[in-house]
Amino acid sequence: MTNKQFTAFTRQLRRKQDELILNKGYDYTQGNPDRFYNFKFVARHLGLSPMQVWGVYWLKHVLAILTFIKTGRVKSERIEERFHDEATYNLLGEALLQEQKKVGRYAKTRRKNKKKLRQSR
Repeated sequence: MTNKQFTAFTRQLRRKQDELILNKGYDYTQGNPDRFYNFKFVARHLGLSPMQVWGVYWLKHVLAILTFIKTGRVKSERIEERFHDEATYNLLGEALLQEQKKVGRYAKTRRKNKKKLRQSR
């Protein structure tokens, strides 16, 4: 793939990713104006942080990609869709991190998780 072809490919991919973020975003937030509603909702009910919930969702896509690398196939979705989903979760993760830092939750969560880890040893 030439640099010119790669540039055209990334432009097309980003357009698809923008569509994906908008379309799936509504489904995951259930129309709630908070873009991270689903992470926060699940976090509250499971006693986790929103970032931990994000990590579980992100890892699901990474594991599917790893399955494809190992076996050459995935069953539930096309591998391209898994790559798109994983890239979308990277954007969501960084945006969630910025929100958490802004409201000071990220530092508190890290301290709390370190304390839990020490207690479990």
